[in-house]
Amino acid sequence: MANALDNVMRIRRQQPTRLEGFVDASFAFAVTLVVISIGHVPASVDEMLTALRGMPTFAVSFLLIARIWLSHREWGRFYDLEDAAGVGLSLLLVFIVLVYVYPLRMLFAQMFMGFSGGGLGDGSVKPLATIEELRAAYLVFGLGFASLSIVFVLLFRHALRHADAIGLAPAERTYTRTKIGIWSTQAALALASIALAGCLPALVRALPGLGAGIFAAPGLVYAANIFLSRMQRARCRRAIAALPAGQ
Repeated sequence: MANALDNVMRIRRQQPTRLEGFVDASFAFAVTLVVISIGHVPASVDEMLTALRGMPTFAVSFLLIARIWLSHREWGRFYDLEDAAGVGLSLLLVFIVLVYVYPLRMLFAQMFMGFSGGGLGDGSVKPLATIEELRAAYLVFGLGFASLSIVFVLLFRHALRHADAIGLAPAERTYTRTKIGIWSTQAALALASIALAGCLPALVRALPGLGAGIFAAPGLVYAANIFLSRMQRARCRRAIAALPAGQ
């Protein structure tokens, strides 16, 4: 999401391009894949109420997809790079998102069903029956999130390599390096979650006292990003403030 720190960036692309139109349409399609549904248009009040139980899953999935879309939109507006590398990475991002929506929806549906004792399930996702199924869900989600993060790292690194050509000011270069760091951190957290998920059976045996809480451990890893990204942004603000005036 944009905030005051993003004001250091100059908007270089004023009009959307055909690539942006394709990316926007692809993200819109991805949103339709996570929309609350029971497989058909509700034909009764009971079916409507059942479908609405999936609203929390849809809301969180929608927010995450919107965040990814906004990040790519800002990248395009700030750097206006539509060369072979920029197009290729953007198309790769679309491909990953369209695959990523399935584990995204499944994992959050499982989370809300678990918290509510099944009350927030719309019947479109079956509860996981074994620890191996849970581990597989975490692994696929983690691989998808890590892949998305790595694509953004490559996009911002690509922009930084062309800093002179597109006229990035010192403050803009600092901002770009911060974005590389933020997305690299998210990729690292996803890999840490994958590692925890892989060890989940062993952790359950080794730490029986933690009970069902141990099953949430691979998912809770991502919460660290809230604090880490704030630290990186704060460091970026200090670095920009230390630059000579006008830079």
